[in-house]
Amino acid sequence: MRVKALSLSLIAAGLLAQPALAQRSTTDALGFLTVGGTSKAYGINASGQVVGYASTSGSSGNNHAFLWSSGGGMQDLGTLGGALSYANAINAGGQVAGYAYTGSSVPHAFLWTSGVMQDLGTLGGSYSGAIAINAGGQVAGYSTTSSNTHAFLWSSGVMQDLGTL
Repeated sequence: MRVKALSLSLIAAGLLAQPALAQRSTTDALGFLTVGGTSKAYGINASGQVVGYASTSGSSGNNHAFLWSSGGGMQDLGTLGGALSYANAINAGGQVAGYAYTGSSVPHAFLWTSGVMQDLGTLGGSYSGAIAINAGGQVAGYSTTSSNTHAFLWSSGVMQDLGTL
């Protein structure tokens, strides 16, 4: 379903950088992973791929991270063994960052690349979450340490503690 919409709010939110785009934009319903479910988008790349989360089918209706593209529709990215996952960001290469619950029901940051969801671990605490990803596949987010929560930069398999102010 396509609904014509003036996208001034998208420009104000920084999602559309050029006012000319707003004059001819449309709003697309991206769908759900189940009929009548919920879906929310959190990230978009220059190719128009969108990430977020959507309700899954079945009685549990758990939320799962998704990747949407105009050619492929909404794809369930799965979890890290738990019931829930959420995608927050996507880069130009289609890599997705977010967080998913492990089999122990603890959220961990993930990097999804070409169908594989990788657990990025923590900084020694129990949970982590990924917020952003750049073109090089580096991921930024937060993680608990043994005593607090710190920002991190994950790159090439290593989660670096960025400390605090």
